[in-house]
Amino acid sequence: MRILVVCQYYYPEPFKITEICENLVQRGHIVTVLTGLPNYPDGIIPFNYRSGKLRKEVINSVNVIRCFEIPRKKGAMSLGLNYVSYMISASLKSLFLKDEFDIIFVYQLSPVLMVYPAVLFKWKTKKPIYLYCCDIWPESMKIYINNEKSILYKLIKNISTYLYSKCDAISVTSPAFIEYFMKEHKSDSREISYLPQHADDLYSTADLSLDNGVIDFMFMGTIGIAQDIDCILSATELVRDIPNLRVHFVGDGSYAEIAKLKVSEMKLDDIIVFHGRYPSEKMIDFYKIADVCLLTLKSDNLIGFTVPAKLQGYMSAGKIIIGAINGAAQDIIRESRCGLCVNSGDVKGLAKAMRAYAENPYKYRDCGKNGKEYFLKHFTKSIYMEQLEKKLTELLRRR
Repeated sequence: MRILVVCQYYYPEPFKITEICENLVQRGHIVTVLTGLPNYPDGIIPFNYRSGKLRKEVINSVNVIRCFEIPRKKGAMSLGLNYVSYMISASLKSLFLKDEFDIIFVYQLSPVLMVYPAVLFKWKTKKPIYLYCCDIWPESMKIYINNEKSILYKLIKNISTYLYSKCDAISVTSPAFIEYFMKEHKSDSREISYLPQHADDLYSTADLSLDNGVIDFMFMGTIGIAQDIDCILSATELVRDIPNLRVHFVGDGSYAEIAKLKVSEMKLDDIIVFHGRYPSEKMIDFYKIADVCLLTLKSDNLIGFTVPAKLQGYMSAGKIIIGAINGAAQDIIRESRCGLCVNSGDVKGLAKAMRAYAENPYKYRDCGKNGKEYFLKHFTKSIYMEQLEKKLTELLRRR
């Protein structure tokens, strides 16, 4: 297949779409990516991309077309300009692309506006769109816009409904999202399917055990509002009497500085450590430290029912998982018997689970192995790629 991939983010930005495209090439497909200028997450465009010389490049046999965008900065206004600038730039670029593709593959993160260039190219060429939805809109915006009756929310919902309606097939990362699309966007259930995210099996031969005499709980990934960091902080306050206790945060995000201030106010500086963000190749050092990995997510809206990609990462490392999360993620933790899970926002329940492990870690000795086995059956990259390739092929056959 000749595949046009539309996604605002691509290498060197840290998103899975890069390895997906490279794997599609390895499977014999010709892949071209219509993307933006790398600046996630700090809003700084590397110098060699600012000059305009690298608007077209080939990275590991993937053809990459870069479109202008205003770098993301802090604040809703700046982020909005970033979103809209890519949409306009990529849309104009799509109108001048040659009709040399069989199918359009949209890897949709936030914002949903990144779908628009694909819709324009479909209008021009009549080629089908397959959309893999990692962030459902407008639900993802409820963190910032809580009033569904507001004009802005209604506008975003109408735009989202229009863009999703132009896609010929959609896959979502949680079963709960299928019903959401049918209810909120009036989507046909036959066009929507469940395809869980994958993780690399990077640690199949690595020894990730390290006995340092400390009980180490580890949270990895984005430190934002949705991740319910306060739940972990409050739970830690309830178990601060446990000897040799450490809670680690590896990552960065919009809530990181606020969380650090709260830790100081709670006088938990001697227990909670913020390490900052590290490249993926360095994460093995933190997995070695971790006795337990923590998974939390707010449940204010349907986003709380998603399956965060970090769950698969934790499982691939064979680590015990303690979660305060709802929906499919909780089901997976229970079904795989990889740890303990309470409902989202249950501070006392999370603290109780942390204490239960600390008082009898031997009781949970098989949880990491159980999670690893479940991961190998359901969440490897090869399984994801086989299912993705099948869905792309089926869509082409239908058309």
